[in-house]
This record gives sequence, C-alpha cells and structure tokens, in this order.
Amino acid sequence: MAMDPAAGETNLFWNGSVDHHQQFDLTNEVLVDIDPKTNLWVPELAKSWDLSPDGTEWTFVLEEGVQWHGGWGEFTSADVLHSWTMNARDDSLLGYVTDWREIDLENSQIVSDYEIVLKLNNPNPDYLFYIAPSGAGLIMSKAQWDDGGDAAYEADVIGTGPYRYTGRTFGVNVTYERLDDHWRRNDPAPDFAKVDLRWIKEPATRNAGLLAEEIHMTELTRDLSDAAVADHGMKIIKSNFPGNQVAASFNGLWPGAPGDFTIPWAFPDYPLNDIKVREAVNRAIDRQTLIDTLYAGRVTLSPQVGFYDNLPGWNPEWMQNYERDYGFDPDKARTLLAEAGYGPDNPVEIKGILMNMFGFPESVDTMQAVEVMLRDVGIDMTLEEWEWSNFFAAWRDHDPESLGMWLIPPSFKTVFAQLSLFYRSTNPLAMYNDETTDEIFSRLQQAVDLDERDSIQREMGDYLYAQYSQAPLVYLFIEWTVNPNIIDQWPFPGSDGANYGHFDLITACTTPDPCLN
Repeated sequence: MAMDPAAGETNLFWNGSVDHHQQFDLTNEVLVDIDPKTNLWVPELAKSWDLSPDGTEWTFVLEEGVQWHGGWGEFTSADVLHSWTMNARDDSLLGYVTDWREIDLENSQIVSDYEIVLKLNNPNPDYLFYIAPSGAGLIMSKAQWDDGGDAAYEADVIGTGPYRYTGRTFGVNVTYERLDDHWRRNDPAPDFAKVDLRWIKEPATRNAGLLAEEIHMTELTRDLSDAAVADHGMKIIKSNFPGNQVAASFNGLWPGAPGDFTIPWAFPDYPLNDIKVREAVNRAIDRQTLIDTLYAGRVTLSPQVGFYDNLPGWNPEWMQNYERDYGFDPDKARTLLAEAGYGPDNPVEIKGILMNMFGFPESVDTMQAVEVMLRDVGIDMTLEEWEWSNFFAAWRDHDPESLGMWLIPPSFKTVFAQLSLFYRSTNPLAMYNDETTDEIFSRLQQAVDLDERDSIQREMGDYLYAQYSQAPLVYLFIEWTVNPNIIDQWPFPGSDGANYGHFDLITACTTPDPCLN
C-alpha cells in the first residue's frame, strides 16, 4: 500500500500529531477500539470500562495473558499507566497533549495487573475518544522503555497487535509481518502475511505505481481514481463513515498569550482579525463548483467545523441558513471588503499555505482553486509551499510564519475533542480563540450532565458560526483505489485518528475473476 508521508516518520508515538499513528495500526493496540461497522467504541485490550458518577474516574478491566512482541512479557496495567505518562510528557508533540495532561497521573491507580483507574482533573464523559485510536491511545511496553528509554522505542516498535514491525527505511517504507498466533486476530488470521507501507508523496506517482501493479492500494485524487476504475479495471473502497471535514482555517486568530486577552489578537494588523474579511472569504468561495469538479460530487456540504448531525451540539439551523449566511456571493464579498477599508488600491493580502495532506489528496488543487476565487473579489492570497511537519511545528509554536489560510481536514471526532483541540487558547493548536470561546469551553469542561453538555456545545457552535471563525467546505469519505485482483474488501470507519486504520481487516481476492463487488 502507498500513502502520502506528510504525517511524518517516527517510531516515537508522542513525537508528532496523531496522524502519524497510521504507521502503528498493525503493530499496536488500544484499550478501546472503534467498530468499523457502527463507529462506536468496542473493547480491545480493555474488556470493560466504567465511568464514575462525577465524570472524573474511568475504571478499565484489562485482557489477561496478552503478550508483547519480542518476548517483552505480558501486557498489564503498568503498561497502560506508562503509555498515558508518555503521551503527557513535557516534550510531547501530540495535538491532544493538553487533553492527555488532563489525567491526574499521581492519583490514577493501578488496582491490579488487570484493572486500572484513570483519574481526570475535570469531568469528561467523552474521554474514551482519547483512549481509542482516534485520540492517540496506542499502548506502549513499559518493560521495553525501562530497558532502553526513547532509544529502544526508536530502534524497534514493540506492540501487541497482529503484525510485527520488521523495519523502516526513512523516506521509502515501513514493513510488517503477520503473527499467526495473535491473541485476538487468529480465527481467522489476517489475509496478508506481509505488508509493505510505502511513502509516495505525489498522487500521480502513486497512480502510476498502482497501474503498473507495483502497489496494490493507495489514495488518489478523485479524477485519477475514476480514471483508474474506468480505464484500468481498478475499484474504489471508501470509509464507512465520513472521515474528514474540510475547511479553510484562518491561522493566527488567538490572543497575545494563552488565557490572557489583554491583547485580544496576537497579530493586530492581521486582516483576518476582521469579521468582515472572514465573511468575505466565505462569500468568495464557490463551494458547489468545488464539489462538482474536484470532488466529483462525492462529498456533502459542511456548515460548521467540528459538528455532525448525529452528535451532541448540532444545530439544524446552520444548514437551513447556510445559503443566507455563507452562500457564494462575490458582490457581497466585495462590499464587505470595502466596508472593512479595502479596495483595488488597498487589497487584502494574506498567505495561503499550500501542502499535501493525508486523507485529503485534493488539498493542493482545492487551495489553488480557492486562490483564484479570492483574487476575483480583491483578496490577494500568495501561495507558499510547506511540508506538513514543518507547518505543524510552526502552528504549534504560534510562529508568525504560520499566519495565513490553509486547508484543514480534521478527522471525525467527538465534539468535545474538536472544541478542546481548536477552540481553547491554552491548547497549542488553537485556531480561533477569544474570551468568549474560552469562557464557553470552561463551562463545558465542568459539565457532567449530557443534556447540559449538548446545550453548551451548541452554544459554542452558534458562536463560531456567527463569527465566521473558519470557512467550512465539505464532509468527505476516505477513498482508496485498489487492485481488485489482489484486494477484496476493507471495512474501516474513517474515524481513526490518522483517518486510515483497521488495516488487518483488508481481505484478499481469492477468486479467478477480479473482486469488483
């Protein structure tokens, strides 16, 4: 299989955004997994779990007799507490590090080898999101780390999953071999004895490898994928649920210091501080043209980033009023810019961050199309090429070089996880933060009652909608193009933290004819 290397290459689980965990899907397991057919939490290394009435203590009962690869002993509660500690390290680069630091490690308790209590500083009925692969909940071997520290982790990936890590060539690939006596995936075992995950940046190059049968499955832009199906007999497998929401994010809308709104905007001369400019950007984008052309109609309109119509906090009025409030209207965009003090002799000038994004192969094409649309109404967006890992570091550090508009494709998350990650000023990956978002999130963080949390999350959504905090675009399913002579099925939810996951469920085509169903 081949995919974009943008998420980064490292064997240290906490040394990047959760997106790079796709490399460990086959080797490492979680306490709580995501069912690919229902998108609900299901047991994996934890047999069961329970939440205390005050929402601050999660008790997990663990599987017994699970062995670590390479003779590193049995998986126990000590490994769980160790993994939580690693994710919350001072040098952790995880996007969710603020949420991992919500764990009170000193008062979390190992009850026995097979039972552990996670103690939170604040109530959170949604915390399973982080325990699952969606939130970087991969479990690491304490014995391996005790023996060699970070260097041991960098040298070898030790897990409890159905495949054993066999090596990495940086910039080229990662390889794995199946374990036929795995504790969970043994009846039947996964179909493929070996897996070669190759890093190939350009969709056109991945397409050429697929057509030459050098690779068997990959992610392509929809136009390349459709041509591969129509002209070369390939087939498309898509996620069972929406995998991403795509939006144009206005990077740099945060206060001078986290939680301190004495300086409300860290960059006072930044044009996107002005709500009229943000609305103008939204009015300039012809979303329907993007949907019909770049996405071949296989996406749906997204009215609000971080919210879904089947999750708490949803407000149906966002979709009902979307055309009125966000609809394509270049004349209105020009009027708004004039009201904000801009015109032909004084255009809005912003940077556009151009980069390949995992799970979103149309990212570059979409950004280039949006640049043309903005230019038409008088917004000069200069496109600047970045690598994701470099941009992620600049964004996390609030480096002025990260200011500008970029296309963010956040994976499916609980609403709390979205708000915690992007809309509170104490999280380094802030997107839009002001005194109101911090106050609303503070109330959400203390709420235990599910109806109250639903109401507070809707309040946050209404506020972000009214502020034009981003330019929401579409919901999209993850699509992979596969060789049907080799690949039969792959049931995956699309909501793993790295978008891709459940690779062990890929099944082989074993019939004389291609498996085109």
